[in-house]
Amino acid sequence: MAPFRILTAMASLMALSACFYSEVPLIPPGEQVTLPYDGVVLCLADDCRNVMVGGDGVYEIPPPPEEADEKPLQVRFQALMTNVDNPVYLAEVEMRDDEAVSFHYLVAHIRAGAATHVPTYEFAMPACNDADEDTQGESSFERVDAYSCRVKDLAAFKDYLIDEHGADFGTEAFWTED
Repeated sequence: MAPFRILTAMASLMALSACFYSEVPLIPPGEQVTLPYDGVVLCLADDCRNVMVGGDGVYEIPPPPEEADEKPLQVRFQALMTNVDNPVYLAEVEMRDDEAVSFHYLVAHIRAGAATHVPTYEFAMPACNDADEDTQGESSFERVDAYSCRVKDLAAFKDYLIDEHGADFGTEAFWTED
């Protein structure tokens, strides 16, 4: 596996796709959940990293040694759909650069057919540019530009994800399409 491609892949995915984000964390400290396992593999496409949950319930993906000046990714989870065969979680990924902090929202579930003894979770990012203005208002997010939407209310946003994508979460296509 190439060294620490997941950070680059996540940053690229978030920069190029129609992502959901916030300038402030919407999962308050102490309200995140740990996945059913303390040690997991987190994957974006084919780039996977072994990660352990910290004492604060946050999963930290550190940069590789050759990029020690980069900030680690902080990932918090909340349950999104637990009444399905493969529970789906909302992931809040804290991205930092020299001047700014932003929080990006993805969904995650256990990857079907993963050939590891450690649970392997894969991420997907629902596109915000599919929602019309009425849906945006009802779901408490707003389109900022052609590629991104600002989330303002976590509970309403979770309801939107379930209403709009709940049936898709059970399909392989949702998790594998770019």
